[in-house]
Amino acid sequence: MEQRIREKAVKAVMEILKSAGFDVHHASPPIDLSAISGGTYLVVVCSDDPEEVSRYSETEYTIKGSESEIRCEKLLITFDAGMDAPDCIIWYAEDFARYAGESALSRVLGRQLLLPIGGGMGPDRTGGDPDQASGGDLKIPHLPVRIHREEAEEKAGVPGVATLKFLPYWLFRYTSRGSGSFKDQQVPFDGSGAGALNAINGSVSGIDPDTITRRVIPAGSEVLRAQIDRESADERIHTLLIQQMTRKVRVRQVKGDAIFYEEKMVGPDRSNIALELRELYIPVWQIRGKKIIEINAHTGDRLREPMDDGVEVF
Repeated sequence: MEQRIREKAVKAVMEILKSAGFDVHHASPPIDLSAISGGTYLVVVCSDDPEEVSRYSETEYTIKGSESEIRCEKLLITFDAGMDAPDCIIWYAEDFARYAGESALSRVLGRQLLLPIGGGMGPDRTGGDPDQASGGDLKIPHLPVRIHREEAEEKAGVPGVATLKFLPYWLFRYTSRGSGSFKDQQVPFDGSGAGALNAINGSVSGIDPDTITRRVIPAGSEVLRAQIDRESADERIHTLLIQQMTRKVRVRQVKGDAIFYEEKMVGPDRSNIALELRELYIPVWQIRGKKIIEINAHTGDRLREPMDDGVEVF
């Protein structure tokens, strides 16, 4: 493709990836872009040159992680319908047009774009109708399924057939530093932790990040769309952490024979808290009979209320 077309394509792909929550940067040739989202590392090349594409497909790109080398996924954008790159994710002209349009719509609606790359889920990853159940060769970051269908139906205690659904969450890790003060009292904010925000109803729960796996989910499972995007999740979690770390400080004052107290709520600033977000899915068995019963397929716990009424499935 001509250089000016390539430059325009690179710019458009950057906007598409940003809409999907990626942190995107220009890269040195032969790579056009590099992008990161959660645990997904991506390199991008826009080219119709068979030799360049062949070298790109055959080359393995890695990034040094905290403990080991992490393999990058490779995205190729080409307008040559006959181009083949066995070791790459390929977007042809029709794919490029589709994601560019969806990216524009996501920005208008204030939602995060869902892409078929790494942990970013998109309708076409299922290989079928976006409103039907997914599964088969679909890999997503999720908690392992430890409760089988028969056990879930028994725990439900009502007649009905169980369907395995994967509910979207935002896994977060945070580190807080610094302190606040009132008069001569200091309130430390040092701490760290992890949790998960339900991307449908906004509830927060504790979770062990070390239990997360990225395996093919069972055929026939349903993966639900997130209703809370990354930006909204970030805002909600920051607000929650600030509330949790805010303390009431009481200072005793003596003036003459009088003793009185002053009180003030002291909390951290948003800048005190470093937050990392990643996509996560939690498996749930849904049993539909006279009423809907849902069982956490990882822990076996019964959910208080159905989590997905009216939620779009892809």
